[in-house]
Amino acid sequence: MADASEAGPAPATHNIVSGGQTRDVIQGGVVQIYATPSPVRSLSALPPRPAALLGREAPLAELLALLAPDRPTGSPTAIAITGEGGVGKSALMAAAAHEAHKWFPGGVLYEDARAHGAEGRMSVEELVGTWLRSFGIPGDQLQPHRTGLLGQFRSRLREADEALLILLDDASPDEHIGPLIPPDSRHRLLVTVRSVPEDAGIAVLRLDTLSPQDSVALLEAAATEPVPQAHLDEIAALCGHLPLALDVVAGRLRNGDDSAQRVLSALRPPGERLAELDPVRQAFEASYQALADPDARMLRRLGLHPGAEIDAESAAALAGVSAAEADRMLRRLTRAQLLRASGSEGRVRFHDLLRLYVDELSCQEPELARTAALDRLMAHYARRAATADDPWFDRERGALAAALADAVDHGRSAGVEPVVDHLVAYLLRRSRTLDALFVLRQGAVAAQRRADHRREAELLRTMRRQYRALELWREAQSCAEAGHLARIRAGVRSPELDDDLGEQAAERGDHAAAAHHYGRAVRGWVLRGDRRRLATSLLARADAEERLERVQDAARSYQMAVAAADNSGDHAVAAYAWLKSARCAAHRHHRAHQHQLLRRGLAAARRSNDVRATIEALALLSEAEIEDGRPGAAEQLFREALSEADAHHLPLLRTRLLAINRPWLKLPPERGSEQASPARPDRDAQKPPPPKAPEPPVESAARHVRPVLLRLLALPVCGALWALGCLAGALVHGGPVALWLAQLALAGATAWAARRVWRQSRGSRLGDLTAVFLHRFHTLPATVLLAAGAWAGAAGAGVVAALPLALHSAAQLWPGLRERLRSRRRAGT
Repeated sequence: MADASEAGPAPATHNIVSGGQTRDVIQGGVVQIYATPSPVRSLSALPPRPAALLGREAPLAELLALLAPDRPTGSPTAIAITGEGGVGKSALMAAAAHEAHKWFPGGVLYEDARAHGAEGRMSVEELVGTWLRSFGIPGDQLQPHRTGLLGQFRSRLREADEALLILLDDASPDEHIGPLIPPDSRHRLLVTVRSVPEDAGIAVLRLDTLSPQDSVALLEAAATEPVPQAHLDEIAALCGHLPLALDVVAGRLRNGDDSAQRVLSALRPPGERLAELDPVRQAFEASYQALADPDARMLRRLGLHPGAEIDAESAAALAGVSAAEADRMLRRLTRAQLLRASGSEGRVRFHDLLRLYVDELSCQEPELARTAALDRLMAHYARRAATADDPWFDRERGALAAALADAVDHGRSAGVEPVVDHLVAYLLRRSRTLDALFVLRQGAVAAQRRADHRREAELLRTMRRQYRALELWREAQSCAEAGHLARIRAGVRSPELDDDLGEQAAERGDHAAAAHHYGRAVRGWVLRGDRRRLATSLLARADAEERLERVQDAARSYQMAVAAADNSGDHAVAAYAWLKSARCAAHRHHRAHQHQLLRRGLAAARRSNDVRATIEALALLSEAEIEDGRPGAAEQLFREALSEADAHHLPLLRTRLLAINRPWLKLPPERGSEQASPARPDRDAQKPPPPKAPEPPVESAARHVRPVLLRLLALPVCGALWALGCLAGALVHGGPVALWLAQLALAGATAWAARRVWRQSRGSRLGDLTAVFLHRFHTLPATVLLAAGAWAGAAGAGVVAALPLALHSAAQLWPGLRERLRSRRRAGT
């Protein structure tokens, strides 16, 4: 209002009224009333109702129970729906709000906090200011600071005549929820968050992915044309049953020009799946960007882990931190819904699609960092496997096998050996022969790349045994040939070669030769002090002696094997030694002693956790009980053997047990067998075919032939040719003919002995002993002939003739010396 001079209001004479309320203005005792517009209230901000909400009946009912006005006193007024990005939290909140808004006559407030949005999250001040304007409070009457705004908001909630529902989508649990919790129990705050709130006063509803049935129903409802059930199942599985991914695919199926087969072709390649499901990638990216740097680095390193589940120790090895720090990081990542808890032991896992995203993140790590992390993981597995029990291997065997394969494929074979040894021992105890063959193959390839021929020969020998157990004779023969060549390259002066020759002699049925070779191996292991291998060689020697009907010698060797196995802690070998000792006692008709030995064998087998040894001991005890006239005890033992075979998925072993004619044992039909038998063909038809055994790693076995020829034959032949030339010269021009004849004979005999060793000696015959002596100690007669040549005046020619033989000896001695140096180096580290 202006005065007469139109100069405008003068100070202290006029007031300017602002605001949205009608109120009295008192000045100089004069009351003036200024009319202002009525306040505008907007308290019906419901989000759009989702078109369909398949598979969420149970979470919706639980959420409505938390929102109901008749809840017990003291129930939380804030409810948080948590879950990973794309799991359908916002849709569930919207559906619940439309169902429950009738319980809140005071109105509904709704806002998107954009905690993971590209536009940036809203602050608490912005949220509260928006809602206060919805109450009709003008912006210029809002308090200018956070505390004042929150005070205004709480005052409005207390002064409200009726209950209100406050909805906040995509909130940050640390920033948004606590300040906005209603002070009045009539109201409810419903938020969606990805990270689980730590406030115990907030009710948390965890939302998981859809069930396979609901995923298929969602896709089937969207498809405009009939889709085969198998295609729907595969599409749902490739989407990980994640609602956001299923919505993307459902949108394609609604398009009549897009077929299910085309969708499958796009989703099947793992590297292309997230490109087809780009909204899912964006949701994961938003969660990743919200992490602190240490947690983001841990997530990238977890992408290098090869297993389905991860524990804190493995995560610590990958990240290069302590186990306690890794455990805290895993808990934070689990709260952020980037990991899923798997059991109560602190193990975690990824959602399938999230695993693909983290794999992409791990590829962004520098190559040196990736290699160092994987080396630390392999070193951790090597340390842990040395002292781990079978339950640990039960959990980690998949990760161990995958880590071995990855290390071998990428040339990181340094830490492979100890993991292979312990994992194979566990797998063989559990009778997982095929899995053991895959692991052995990785170890053999790693040994080949390290040029560790002793290790290669040892692994090939173990593979040969397992192939024979599976009756894969061609593969077993390939391993035998390649392993023998590798053993020769590693040096023949070793008990390993004697064990190898003994085993091959036993396979040929030459048990005398087997006993001889195993006896030499026993002496070698005694000199080395290796009691574990000594026990194995003693057991094999005793078996050969028993087949030769030398029962007393066999019984003595079995007892020595038990003592060596007990000293080395190899309970499996001790179990087999006890059981075979019982067989010797049966030959001598010592019934009481046989029972005692079988009981000891069963106890040792159970201590070793060796499934096959346990089943064999139970079967033998069952037969012994029947022979003693106790059919009840026999039936109980035999049923226990069958139960062990079933528990460890050994159908072939179970069939062999049942195939043995036992007229004395009346087994009633197993419960449910009649009903299960007609349906068994259909179930078997649906089962995937069993995995095939891996091919033996001997495709490059010929690489051994040239070095072996050079070491065993080429050098002696060169010496023979030189001696032959010198002999011809002596015959023409005169000279020590006898000397050159002796040199020629020695070179030829050395070549013959080398060939006999290469072709695998066959026992304690005179020719074998001569061949072994000449092959190992031919330098002694060569030295004598060299001295004779010097005395006869042909020193120079004698030196040249003896030189190939000396090189031949050095070639035989070098592998053993190299192995000793390697052993000392490993012991030093």
